[in-house]
Amino acid sequence: MLEGKNRKLLHIKDSEDMKISIALMATLVVLTFQYFILVTFNLFETSNASRVQLMSKILVGLLFLYAFPVVLKRNKIKVIIATLLALLLFALHYLLFPENHAFIESLILPFFFMCLPALFYSMSLENWNIMKSVMKVSSILIFIFGAISGFIIFSGTTAIDTYSMSISYYMLIPTLVFLNEFFDKKTFLSFIITLVSLLVILALGSRGAILCIFVFIALRLIRLDSKFSYNKVFYMILTLSAFSIIFFYKEIIVKFIYNFLLGFGIDSRTLQLFMNEELHLSGRDIIYRNLLMKISENPILGLGIGGDRALGGYAHNLFIEVFVNFGIIIGGIAIIILLLMIIKSLLTKDREKYNMLIIWINLGFVHLMVSQTYLTDIKFWVLIGLIINYLFLKSSPQEIEKYKSTEKSF
Repeated sequence: MLEGKNRKLLHIKDSEDMKISIALMATLVVLTFQYFILVTFNLFETSNASRVQLMSKILVGLLFLYAFPVVLKRNKIKVIIATLLALLLFALHYLLFPENHAFIESLILPFFFMCLPALFYSMSLENWNIMKSVMKVSSILIFIFGAISGFIIFSGTTAIDTYSMSISYYMLIPTLVFLNEFFDKKTFLSFIITLVSLLVILALGSRGAILCIFVFIALRLIRLDSKFSYNKVFYMILTLSAFSIIFFYKEIIVKFIYNFLLGFGIDSRTLQLFMNEELHLSGRDIIYRNLLMKISENPILGLGIGGDRALGGYAHNLFIEVFVNFGIIIGGIAIIILLLMIIKSLLTKDREKYNMLIIWINLGFVHLMVSQTYLTDIKFWVLIGLIINYLFLKSSPQEIEKYKSTEKSF
């Protein structure tokens, strides 16, 4: 009787975790589908584009609402306290930095209705295995929409430019998920999806996404607590040899890929920049220099939330943005805590959770070193939620045993 009740309880929890996982991943699927619609019907820079974006936001909101009762049941007090603290922080910055009013107001919707819920939802997960299965299905959908969008752009039937940072980070999701699967299972399907996704990123995307892929491969190879085996040594040598070849012959390899894509009429901006002998920062060096100068003038309080926007645009670097937002002292403490949490999470002995974490570290953290902003990036807050989940909200021993008994290689 007791065993039947436990089984029913675990089934209910798994069902709840499925709702949470769908809400989190559906956000990324919807964004990719939105991009697909805009590209397919050539709606960029039209009035219909805003309607499509509005519908996407409503759909994402409904999916979040669908799972919200579960999150509230599991972490009601934490959700209330964190929301109140975030509201207090925004209100304080609104009072202290009147020059940032317009930018703070523009951040309210994405932060409080997208990013903060993503933090609460990922923090509330109990069975990570369910999240992994939802990630795989979502990655397939993102791959389909992204690959078709890439083909349409390549064909020249849409007015969009042949450089798109958005599609590169959408396609990064299936790239990392199926590259991870290829490491484990060596399947033909995972190889093809990884290869096609990578080609779309190289053809249309940014160097930031390429950086994430290299960091992911490095973290897979140097798992800190893993035991060596003959297979592991073989694949490490193979991968290091491949990296060495790429490093010493990078000009030839990049030029070959560039000419190959050019044969299909694809002039890759990313590959052009890689062929440039000098490091090209696309104006980021000027942004960094200006912001660092402003931080030195306001080291205690910084420039407030949205302060980088008030000076002309994103900081394009997470650490600089945090210093801009909160000053050297508070910003420095926040960065140290973040880095310590990431490092500690990487010391996990659970191989499956390690793989999950390094996927999200590269989806939600690494790219913020060179682009976008943590204040509107849902993936960053999913990562933070997962790390808090792992470090501070661990499952009971009974649940851990249950999950291990059903766990499959991801």
